[in-house]
Amino acid sequence: MIIVLTILLLLALFAFGVPVGFSLAISGCFGLIMTNGFDSILFYVGKIAHTSVANFTLTTVPMFILMAEFASKGKLANQLFTVANRFLGYLPGGMAIATVMASAGFGAMCGTSSAAAATMSSIAVPEMFKIGYKPRIATGIVAVAGTLAIMIPPSVPLVVYGVTTEMSIGKLLIAGIIPGIITAGVYSLGIICWTKLSSGVMPTSVRYAWKERIESLKGLAPFIILVLAVIGGMYSGVATPTEIAALGALFTLIICLLMRSINLQEIVQAIEKTVLTTTMIYTILVGAMIFGYYLTTSQVAQKSIAFVDALGIPGWGVMAIVCVLYLIMGCFMDTIAILLITLPLTFPLVTSLGYDGLWFGIIVVKLCEIGLCTPPVGLNIYVTSGTTGVPLEEVFKGVGVMLAFEAVTLLILLAFPSIVTFLPSLMKS
Repeated sequence: MIIVLTILLLLALFAFGVPVGFSLAISGCFGLIMTNGFDSILFYVGKIAHTSVANFTLTTVPMFILMAEFASKGKLANQLFTVANRFLGYLPGGMAIATVMASAGFGAMCGTSSAAAATMSSIAVPEMFKIGYKPRIATGIVAVAGTLAIMIPPSVPLVVYGVTTEMSIGKLLIAGIIPGIITAGVYSLGIICWTKLSSGVMPTSVRYAWKERIESLKGLAPFIILVLAVIGGMYSGVATPTEIAALGALFTLIICLLMRSINLQEIVQAIEKTVLTTTMIYTILVGAMIFGYYLTTSQVAQKSIAFVDALGIPGWGVMAIVCVLYLIMGCFMDTIAILLITLPLTFPLVTSLGYDGLWFGIIVVKLCEIGLCTPPVGLNIYVTSGTTGVPLEEVFKGVGVMLAFEAVTLLILLAFPSIVTFLPSLMKS
């Protein structure tokens, strides 16, 4: 009965617009008081608030966010889009495919979906308008393609997943590489099929001469340097993810300074945005840890596992229910909040059924990707609409077909877990 009242209180706080972190903390404290008495929170709440963020591994989060802000302010995505468009623009729906590939490349320097969506909205959408793309098609493609940033490393949600579940952050980030590539590939193939089946829906951009294509390749130098530094460093095991994140932020800043694409004011703005975003994430984390501690003391996870065992539902059935749960929550909540609220319950449940924790992490992030583009919240939709000026309803209409391609990728990853676990199994540590 107490757990029901606690969850109802949590939902009520959400409904009244109380910030997620405070909603979790208040409902968690209520549950602890009802279960163990008022004295229980005097010691535990202060202790949890400190220990949940006094974690050296968590410094990975602000470093990756800072790296993303430097990359965004330094306009590193512009060169990626230019290269992709010159090589792929001649294909059916070529500029849309170029947008997908540029988003994937920027994701390797970014790690946050909203930053990727905002950046590509300002770069790709005006160019797509110039050659005749409909506003809903152009913005829908950019909004969905922006989700690649939370799958391809560095990925802030995967770092949060690793910290929450105490799994290897390095292996989680590497596990996202192949799924990210497959996602970009399915998007691209889907766009080609979409263009073939619906004549005129996506115009073909200019075919560039090989000389122009080759000349554009020099714009890939920053991307190559950062990918080698971040992904190469993690895969080889020469540095920890925390060290790699710090080096990535430093290298991004140096590259932007050498290119003279960032000034002092933009550096200060990037730092301020990093502080604000990190504070938001840490606040949610503290609240989630308090709520999670209540779930642990009341043995909700253990009781849920026993309940599922008693029902006799097969593993795939439980996994299907979990997937539906994440899809529904993705319609209303932020990715980080979803992870921190649900993982204390879903992670032990899924792993008790024999599923790999790395694979589950990628599946959860993939489900959160879909949530970033679904109504009524759909963070990427709001970011894209705000950046381009295209009405929200038009952007929502434009993501429908792209989400169908996303569903295809999800089914592939669900059917073939080795796609996720292959690269991490080859790592030295």
